[in-house]
Order: sequence, then structure tokens, then C-alpha cells
Amino acid sequence: MSEDHYLDSYLSEILPSLGLDAETYAPYVTGYANDDDDEDSDDSLDELIELLRASSETHGEDEAVWKDFRREIVQRRKDFVSGESARKELEALEIQEATNEQLQQEIKLAQQNALEVEERKAKELAANKVENMSHDKIAMMAKYGYEDDDGGAEDDGEPGKPMTNKEHAAAVSMQNAKSQRSSQKQTKKEAQQETAKAKADKNAKKEERRKKAGKRERHR
Repeated sequence: MSEDHYLDSYLSEILPSLGLDAETYAPYVTGYANDDDDEDSDDSLDELIELLRASSETHGEDEAVWKDFRREIVQRRKDFVSGESARKELEALEIQEATNEQLQQEIKLAQQNALEVEERKAKELAANKVENMSHDKIAMMAKYGYEDDDGGAEDDGEPGKPMTNKEHAAAVSMQNAKSQRSSQKQTKKEAQQETAKAKADKNAKKEERRKKAGKRERHR
């Protein structure tokens, strides 16, 4: 007989001592023990005891033996149910504890990630302040009108939006660069005008000398 029920070991010993075949009658007892209907529990057990007693070859008339057997079955069933309840409660507590621990770890990780993000943002803001920019970076902004690291546009196209320090520095640098380019264009234009004027003056003087020379020839 396979011992896969909490009463199997006990029944394999007690039933033969009561004049019953364990393989034949043990399933009746385990079937009762597996019944969860508490209302009919006493009646079902009494009926079971009467059946076993009537089937006994040696103890059919020994009432005390069957009372002891009944009491033992009831007690073993209570102990098993109580143990199962405690085991399930402990298992539930362990699962809850593991869940809480995992949740705490996830919360801690999320907080740590949020802190790292805030620290990184703070460092980026500090690095983009004009007073913290390197001379090379300021020169690059002045030359191209934007920072070389992000290649962003000069204006985000949102009217009324307050300027950040970074945007202000970019705007100032861009304006300086435009002024410098405009000045360079103006200087080149003036130089071209002066060159043209000098060339015109030279041609005018040359023409005047040619006319004077022609008059002298006619007087001869």
C-alpha cells in the first residue's frame, strides 16, 4: 500500500490489529479524512466505524477498541488540518515578505536612478552657464551661432518663452558673430570702392596729360 496519505502509516498497523485488511478498508478511512464537510463529519465517522466494526473478524464486540480508534482518527485529522493551516499561513507570509523585499529594492533603485538623473541635469546646467564655459566653447559659439556638441538651432521658435542662460549666451555670441561678419563685409565693400575711385582718378589724370600733349603738338 502506497504511503501518500497522512493516515496510511497508522492504518497499515491498526486495521490488521482490529481484524481488518488494510488494503481493503484503509481507503474508506482516508476518504472520510479527506471530506471537508464538517457538518456531517460526526455522522459520517460513526457510520464508518459501524461498517468497520461489522466487518472485523476479531473485534466486532469490543466497543472500547472502536471508541479508541474513533478518537485517534479525529485527533489525527485535527492535527493535520491545523498543521496544514499553519503551513499555508507561513508560506503566505514568506511570499509576502519576499514580495515586500523585492518592492523595496525596486523603490530604492528607482530613487537612486532619479537622483542620478537630477545630478546629471544639475551638472549640465552648470556647464552651460556662460561663466563656466571654456574659451574654446565660447569661440565656437561665436563662430557658428550654436554649440558644437548638440548642433541645435539658434531659436526654438516658441515666442514668449523665457531665455535660459545657455540660450542667452548663444544669442549674444551669434549677434557678435553677425556684427563681425557685417563689419568685414562693409570693410571689403569700402576697399573696393576706394580701389575703383583710385583707378578712376588715375585714368582721369592720364586723359588730362594726353589732352595737354595734343595741344602742344598743334601749337608747333
